Amino acid sequence: GKPISGRAVLSQEMDGNKSHSHTARAQDTDLGTKSTSSFDYGTKSTNTTGNHTHQFGGYINSFYGDSSHTSFQPGGGAWTQAAGDHAHTVYIGGHEHTMYIGPHGHVVIVDADGKAETTVKNIAFNYIVRLA
Repeated sequence: GKPISGRAVLSQEMDGNKSHSHTARAQDTDLGTKSTSSFDYGTKSTNTTGNHTHQFGGYINSFYGDSSHTSFQPGGGAWTQAAGDHAHTVYIGGHEHTMYIGPHGHVVIVDADGKAETTVKNIAFNYIVRLA
């Protein structure tokens, strides 16, 4: 006779586990506030762009009437002269950052794996039944 499973005679079947799945979870945790390490960036230069002007209300002399100390009055109507493309040198210095990360969790997905049934490595043969 033929194998009951319908497999071809002399076909090989590899071993395997029956399909199954697992559950998994990643616990929520509160990471709170974290700090970066401190680093001294020293003095840095900006790039050489930035040709621009600023609007202001007008010029005003110092309180004591000293014309050599002119200030810009708030408002609009007057413009500063364009400085052209230029760079600035800025001291950034040592600093660090703190950030709040807070409570959070992660989703874990475990896909099912395996065959329709548990199998052992085998080869299908014809069988003969003899009546006595």
